[in-house]
Amino acid sequence: MDLAGEIIIPSVVAEEFKRNASDIKLPNWVTIKELEEPNHRKTLEWRKQIDEGEAAAIALTMQMQAEWLLTDDAIARQFGESLRLEIHGSIGLLLWTVAVGQVKSENKALNSVDAFAGSSLWISDRVVNQACKTIRTLYSA
Repeated sequence: MDLAGEIIIPSVVAEEFKRNASDIKLPNWVTIKELEEPNHRKTLEWRKQIDEGEAAAIALTMQMQAEWLLTDDAIARQFGESLRLEIHGSIGLLLWTVAVGQVKSENKALNSVDAFAGSSLWISDRVVNQACKTIRTLYSA
């Protein structure tokens, strides 16, 4: 994760993680940070449009003036982009790790796409197909 930089999540996301994956511990490379005012207040307003965790993540991105936000939630992505934030999803992060040589095997990269597609994430067939095509192109170069 060194190449991606520091991974920081708001406490509400950490709480959601614990609730939904109680048998899995957050990795030690994830830092939990509290929202400061007025960013916390913004989340209360934004929760009318997006989930509490996504609202907190967007507010934390703004609070820290982070370079980008990782989310796979389509509504949160649109909301963040409307605030001029740079947003990336899991597939984009995977493609980036392939492009910089962090995933050594084409099969491992393709299997990761399949794992994302088979998870609780909703990823369109178009995105899955384009990701696989991009991976094949990157490994053939």
